[in-house]
Amino acid sequence: MRQKFNYLFIGLLFSGLAFFSYLFLLLYSDFTPQHLEVLISFKSFILILAAFNLVGFGVLMIHNWQKRSFQFLVKRKERLIIDCILTAIILFLMNYLVLSIVKAIFEVPAPFTLKGSGLRMIALVWLVEMVITNLTLTINFYRQLVLLHERTEQVEENSIKAQYAALQNQLNPHFLFNSLNTLISEIEYAPKNAILFTQRLSDVYRYILQSQQQRLVTIESELSFIDSYIFLHKVRLGDCIRIENRIEADNYDLKLPSLTLQLLVENVIKHNIINMDMPMNILIDYDSENGRILVTNKIRIKPNVVSTGMGLKNLSARYLLICNQDITIENNTNYFTVKIPVLNE
Repeated sequence: MRQKFNYLFIGLLFSGLAFFSYLFLLLYSDFTPQHLEVLISFKSFILILAAFNLVGFGVLMIHNWQKRSFQFLVKRKERLIIDCILTAIILFLMNYLVLSIVKAIFEVPAPFTLKGSGLRMIALVWLVEMVITNLTLTINFYRQLVLLHERTEQVEENSIKAQYAALQNQLNPHFLFNSLNTLISEIEYAPKNAILFTQRLSDVYRYILQSQQQRLVTIESELSFIDSYIFLHKVRLGDCIRIENRIEADNYDLKLPSLTLQLLVENVIKHNIINMDMPMNILIDYDSENGRILVTNKIRIKPNVVSTGMGLKNLSARYLLICNQDITIENNTNYFTVKIPVLNE
């Protein structure tokens, strides 16, 4: 229905142009009385109206044709050449038909025969129309190029968001199972502590859900989350894990990817021997000169744990997606250090 109204509007527009052009010819052209007598007739008006609508709709159809077949024209050069030749032929035939109609109106002998002056006039009009058509094709080309660029950027951005969300959701499921088992034990043997444990567990997963909506969080919020996260492990393992925070409060507003410290702390707990006889101290520091946070722990590898490196690969992939920077890993015989860049919005 909408397309029908569009065609009706375009038809009225070209008919209006034909009407004003017809009046212009009658009032301001130096026609002989004989020609004016022929021109002032219903038949002549209808023919001029038809000629204007023919040319107008013809150019419009060429424009829509080029617009629909734009992608094929770009991909196939031979198709582009064929379409340009067909466009040129169609425009020439339309001009020839309009000229023949005008000649028929003035009762010129042999109206379909082209002579020198008529041929020159058609060639001039045809060249102007070809220039306009080529400009339209060029404009369409750049318009489609901009649209494709915007779509590509949107697809890339959505892809990055999807990849980042997938990486962000790769938390160790054993942590939840262990926490629930610990909670069951606390409910049975230490009900008061179970309430605090439940609150901290709720804080941890609330932060995890909130952080999934954010790429970057402040160091302060990460450290606060780590306090709750370590508390849960202390209830399970005993008071044998200590976070030594050396980051000054002035740097708490700096940003890093959400759950970064959680991943590094989890990595330490997963791969090292930690108990009351062998407690673990995890140092978190900030290197202001290089703009990196350092997380360091003493190496006491568990004998039966196979390291896949997926946690650090996950963190590295997240940094590459966000800012095209990478983390740095230093591993010597005694200490394991991961250096992570701080970021801006």
